[in-house]
Amino acid sequence: MNLFKYYLRDAREGIARNLGAALAAAALIFMAMILLGSLLLLRSGLVGVMSYMQSQIGVKVYVDSAVDVQDIARIMKSKNFVKSANVETREQLLASLSGFFQGKEYLLQTFKDSDLPDAVRLELVDYDLVEPIAEQLRQIPGITEVIYPQKLAKQVIYWSNLLNTFGSILLVFFVVIAFLTVFLAVKLALYQRLKEIRVKLLLGAKPLHVKGQFMFEGLLIGFIGSTMAAIALYVISEYMFVALERQFPFVFHFTSTTLNGMMLCMLLSGCFIAVLASYLSTRGTIKHV
Repeated sequence: MNLFKYYLRDAREGIARNLGAALAAAALIFMAMILLGSLLLLRSGLVGVMSYMQSQIGVKVYVDSAVDVQDIARIMKSKNFVKSANVETREQLLASLSGFFQGKEYLLQTFKDSDLPDAVRLELVDYDLVEPIAEQLRQIPGITEVIYPQKLAKQVIYWSNLLNTFGSILLVFFVVIAFLTVFLAVKLALYQRLKEIRVKLLLGAKPLHVKGQFMFEGLLIGFIGSTMAAIALYVISEYMFVALERQFPFVFHFTSTTLNGMMLCMLLSGCFIAVLASYLSTRGTIKHV
C-alpha cells in the first residue's frame, strides 16, 4: 500500500510538471477509445438489423391482386428448391409493421390506405442459390416482385463496411498518435528528472522500481483518457442506442452486459497503449542515467 501511494504521488507530481503533454495524451487516448466503442456499438446494432431483416423478410413473393395467392403458394410448394411456403396476407403485413409506428399511427394509416398486395413467404433449401431462384420466380405469371434478404443486406453491408473501414482508419490514426504522445510525454518527464533519478539510484533504488514509476504515470494517463471515453460511450448509448431499443425493441438489443464488456474493452485498451508507450519510452534510458 505504501509503495502504491508513493507511485501515485510521484505520478501525480510528474503529470503536474508536464500537464499540457499529459492532457494531450489523455485526450488522444479518449478519441481513440471513443472511436473503438462507437465501432463496437455500430457492429452490435448491425447484427440486430440483419437478424430482423432475416426474420421479417425471408424470401417474399408478392402476388398480383388479380391472382389467387393460395394458388401461387401451392406452386411454390411444388418447387424442389422450396422447403416451405406460407401465405402472408395484407393484414398480417400491416400487423408486423405496426411495431414501427407506435405512437405514430397516422403514418401506419398511409400503409393501410395503400394497395398492399398479399405475399408468399418462402424458406429455401439452399440460400446460396437465392439470386438465380429469384430470377426464376419472377418469370412465373402472377408474381410481381421477389424480395429476399440478400438484396437489402448487400446495401446495409456495403454502407456498414464503408463506415467500419473509415472508422478503423481513424482508429488506427488516433491510436498511433496517442501512443506517440504518451511516449513523448513520458520521455520528456524522464529527461526533466534525470538528476532526481540519479539520486534515487545512488541511494539504492532499483532501476526496475524507477522505471515502474514512469510506467505508472503512463498508466494513469491512459486510465484517465479511457475512463472518460467509457463514460462518454455510456452517455451515447443511453441517449441514442437505448432510445432506439425502446423505439424498436424488435430490432435493437443492447444489453447491459454487452455495454459493460465494451466499456471494459475500451478501458483495458487505453491502459495497454499508455503502458506500452511508457515502457518503450523508458527502455534503456534509465540504465544509462
